[in-house]
Amino acid sequence: MATLDLADLLILKDVYRTRSITRSVENIGLSQPSISIRLNQMRKHFADPLFVRTSQGMMPTPRLESLLPRIEQALALLSPEGVQDSFEPQHSSRVFRLALAHVSQLALLPELVALLDRQAPGLRIECLDLGPATGKQLETGDVDLAIGYATELHSGFYQQRLLTEHYACVARSDHPRISHKLSMKQFLSEAFVSLDAPATVHARLDNVLEEIGIKRRVKVRVPSLLGMEKMITSTELLAILPSRVCRMLALDGSVKVLALPFTLPSYDVNQYWHERYHQEPGHVWL
Repeated sequence: MATLDLADLLILKDVYRTRSITRSVENIGLSQPSISIRLNQMRKHFADPLFVRTSQGMMPTPRLESLLPRIEQALALLSPEGVQDSFEPQHSSRVFRLALAHVSQLALLPELVALLDRQAPGLRIECLDLGPATGKQLETGDVDLAIGYATELHSGFYQQRLLTEHYACVARSDHPRISHKLSMKQFLSEAFVSLDAPATVHARLDNVLEEIGIKRRVKVRVPSLLGMEKMITSTELLAILPSRVCRMLALDGSVKVLALPFTLPSYDVNQYWHERYHQEPGHVWL
């Protein structure tokens, strides 16, 4: 017998469990003569009796006892589930790399870190900006998960909606011309600071405004939210930002949140991951 197959390993395991060839017939799906023939072939293959008839049934030889752990491993490997590594977050010191939109870094990351501190205190997080390179980074495993509104992550990626967001406007609390309501006339006459973040929802904001026939007057464009609050509180510029960010900027009272005088479509904030890692236990948990 040159090689063994899955049926041979199942025979050895079940005869060991039942201590009987007869009782193994139903479990294995082979006739008793077929099992006996294959068992004899395996005895020649291993140069060992493997089982010996006793008053307690078919008892394994020491040789078979030594083989059983490897038989179990082979059966696990050949099963549809294969051998899966487990992931225990409470004991893990793994580093997860996240690509986050600037808004997500500000509004979602602190909550995520607080959650991880409770459920997986040994985990570490490394953050990168969500951008044009994120798709390639997810594909190669340099990034585990992306969070935000990504315009370029389609084929080969899974996505799941985390929340739905909408836009609002912010101005400094003591703005000389705007009180607690923003009119269309004021919107069109005031100047804005704009957040430019490629491959995110903010990159298409001007196009969305143009589609509904509105053009804002942008005086300053910045690449991140860093310094956005200071830009608003120290000038008369307005800004259109996601509502969660607007509320955060308004917490200390120096900025006020204003409803836009027109309707902009809401958008979904998603998490994205590559199909290569869809079954990996750590990714599944995250």
